[in-house]
Amino acid sequence: MHHVKINELAKRIIDELIQNKEFYNTEIYNLENGATVLDMTNASWIGGKLVGEICMGGLGKVEFTSYNLDGHYLPSVNVYTSEPIVSCMASQLAGWNVKLKKEIEKEGQLKKKVVFQSLGSGPARAKSKVEKIFEELNYTDESNCAVIVFETPKLPNEEVMEIVATKCGVNTLDTYAVCAPTACLTGSIQVASRIVETGIHKLHEIGFPIHTISNGFGTTTIAPIAKDDLGAMGRTNDSISAAGLTYYTINVEKDKESELFELLKKAPAETSSSYGKPFLETFKEANYNFYEIDPGLFAPAIYTVTNIKTGKSITVGKVNHELLKQSYGLY
Repeated sequence: MHHVKINELAKRIIDELIQNKEFYNTEIYNLENGATVLDMTNASWIGGKLVGEICMGGLGKVEFTSYNLDGHYLPSVNVYTSEPIVSCMASQLAGWNVKLKKEIEKEGQLKKKVVFQSLGSGPARAKSKVEKIFEELNYTDESNCAVIVFETPKLPNEEVMEIVATKCGVNTLDTYAVCAPTACLTGSIQVASRIVETGIHKLHEIGFPIHTISNGFGTTTIAPIAKDDLGAMGRTNDSISAAGLTYYTINVEKDKESELFELLKKAPAETSSSYGKPFLETFKEANYNFYEIDPGLFAPAIYTVTNIKTGKSITVGKVNHELLKQSYGLY
């Protein structure tokens, strides 16, 4: 699996979106430097699902199902992968801060202004390897193309795509960006599709040996579309922390099992000091400063883990329907 080229796998999905752009409602922009930008703001349900699978580098599947939230019928996703570390940590994690600055004159002085900034996810991260996490991941992608996903309403220009191409060591002709804001159907789907990745990321943060994870499966609600990106950010985060269900298989020796099962109790969102209110309320109370929020909040509601070495399992965490109904504005 370490020889699989995830950017090439994602490129196959890109080709499908381009070749059937009317079906998926994909807007395609061919930039002057040869880079291609796909705007998925108004994409169809299946288009949104494919964006989720692009984020996972073609090594995961996103399927639609439903969720009964105390009588409220909601769409949801089932997400699964048998290559959780490569698909989630080397690809889907939104960890690459792509930023473009330009010099502007202000009060007679030249100053740099940020004209584009977005966290990038998707398999291009495994080509650039600009993040510290790649020091721990035993994976190298030898693809000749790069596919990045931006959760933003602002489309990248030639200069942004040049940054991506240069960092990834590929030609701009072989560089692709998939874009959509949070406050749209694609945004709700692709964030929900991060349920397995969010769970693994939290495990990594608490010191769990993620290399022992062999399979991942997750389910969560697709947040109702909010009126703006701020509201959408709140709802999509709450989908995972209040109703996100995850299942992982691990492969560890019996003598290590009790220690890891105990460590798992620190993983669910409910263990965070910032847990208890809809995310948007918590964010407002923190004066819209992410650094004032306990990062442990960004985790699924429930983890179930089975050790395939012994056959034993543990479930930790809880769902919080009242919080989710508040977040979604359901009555």
